[in-house]
Amino acid sequence: MKANKNLIYYIIIYYTVFRTIKLKLPYDSSLLETGRQFREACQMVLDYGFAEKTYNKNKLNRATYEDVRKTIPTLPSALVQTARDTASESLKQTKLKKKIHRKSYTLRYDKRTFRFYPDSNTISLTTVKGRLVFPVAQSPLIDKYRGKYTNAQVSIDVKQRRMFVMVQVEVDKEVENKAEVKDVKVVGIDRGIKNIAVLSNNKFFNTGHLKDVKGRYRYNRKRLQHAGTRAAHRKLKELIGRERRFVQDTNHVISRQIVNLPFDVIALEDLGIASMKTKGNGRRFNHKLGSWSPYQLEQFIEYKAEDLGKSVIYVDPKYTSQTCAKCGYIEKNNRKGSIFHCKNCNFQLHADLNASRNIEVLGKSEYFRLLSTSQSLRFDESMPTGMRETSSKPLPSGRGS
Repeated sequence: MKANKNLIYYIIIYYTVFRTIKLKLPYDSSLLETGRQFREACQMVLDYGFAEKTYNKNKLNRATYEDVRKTIPTLPSALVQTARDTASESLKQTKLKKKIHRKSYTLRYDKRTFRFYPDSNTISLTTVKGRLVFPVAQSPLIDKYRGKYTNAQVSIDVKQRRMFVMVQVEVDKEVENKAEVKDVKVVGIDRGIKNIAVLSNNKFFNTGHLKDVKGRYRYNRKRLQHAGTRAAHRKLKELIGRERRFVQDTNHVISRQIVNLPFDVIALEDLGIASMKTKGNGRRFNHKLGSWSPYQLEQFIEYKAEDLGKSVIYVDPKYTSQTCAKCGYIEKNNRKGSIFHCKNCNFQLHADLNASRNIEVLGKSEYFRLLSTSQSLRFDESMPTGMRETSSKPLPSGRGS
């Protein structure tokens, strides 16, 4: 007997997400001294690792642990180990090519050295004066993200006399999917420099305003760098911070609008931004690419989509700009600037919109492929209405899902 393709399927998906809650701490002298000693411990490990050309944690631990403990006896051993881990990661990030001078008072805490109490708005932290409990400012995120508190980071701004703690929480989520297979809605998104995002439903997010604002920031940065005075350097630091916050806010607004659209799956190109800079596109292109934040936008879309129980799929960007969304003909000369004109069927469309429609098709195919392999329910079959299937695996979301 043939299966009825119109029957509804039910799937309950359980998955885990990680969220960070930023909370204000009182400015405390014991935490400040802990931050100072933590920085000193980091610097000792950094100096040794750079001199010996190694970032291996075991080698760094064997070579520096006793020296650090003797030099900084009041720093708890657990924080000495997290300082070593922090230094190791910094050395690895720079690939041992330059000597690092740590200026930050930032402290890293793990399960051994902190405990968060959301009901009383307090946090227990290991310091040079023992284990102390600090009050934290009230935040709606405390109630929104309840779960397993895995680690924390204390940020200390000495000049502004401010302290914050970023608590990472592991949240278990449950999402019930109830829909017909044919009704799963997928949107493809093409990201670029001229247009931040172009969606396959004909929605454009243009960079005009972003380019104007960033152009002004770039002009002011050049003037301040040319001045070279201390006051100019202070102003330059403030300017860079404002520019970063402006771009972040823009990406927040765009990502929120995208995930609130009535689509179940968001398909993005798996862009390799670092490799794009090495393709001989010139300094002007690389400068524009460097001032753009596609990865940040991608991250914002991911976590906002997860909160709504939606999936994010990544597809191979190869030929998405050269393929005709109507007939599938692939030809490099199909695209000229922002115009796509198919040499085979004469189909004409905005090039970014054409690419987004190709991404949508690829995303839909990838979504069904991944879901069919991660669930026992296959999409060439039908499940009788009312049956329910559970899975410990998440819906496809992110790279390598």
